[in-house]
Amino acid sequence: MKKSVLLIFCIVSLCTCAFADSVFSHKISAENAAKKAPVFESACCKFSQQRQMKSTNTILKSGGNFKFIKDKGVVFETTYPIQSTASYTSGQNKIVNRVIKAITNKDYSYLEKNFDIYNMESSTGWVLALKPRADGQLQGEMKSIQIFGTTTNGKGLINKIIIDATSIKTTQIFTDCK
Repeated sequence: MKKSVLLIFCIVSLCTCAFADSVFSHKISAENAAKKAPVFESACCKFSQQRQMKSTNTILKSGGNFKFIKDKGVVFETTYPIQSTASYTSGQNKIVNRVIKAITNKDYSYLEKNFDIYNMESSTGWVLALKPRADGQLQGEMKSIQIFGTTTNGKGLINKIIIDATSIKTTQIFTDCK
């Protein structure tokens, strides 16, 4: 069983890397991105997170429970290495919360105002990538946000989020929502 789970994780990771390399060559309008987006519902699942500090290449790992409440946003209840609860409501986290709420509620006007939007789809999933607009207020806050997911029976699931901050760190969040 563990070998099967590891094999599936490796395959998903390889597909994710292929998407990440080429998604930024597939720019899309906010209107078309909204049309392609699946329907999302509130979800509770486990998450694991890795933050790579750019100055030292140190990787910090954490994990716990991920809650997405469609009309409110994202909450992370970290259970390891220490227990804490973080609602994405301040600073860079506030931006990520607004992005996820905009995507899941198909409110692409916020995204269009602040980001260049990129999209790719394949038989194994989809990726939506965002780069702050050169003339936007978020330029300098982060380099990009990439959201990877799958669609089953018309319902969207977010499997991975990569936040590439300009100065401090790159954060990868993996969820096991089903």
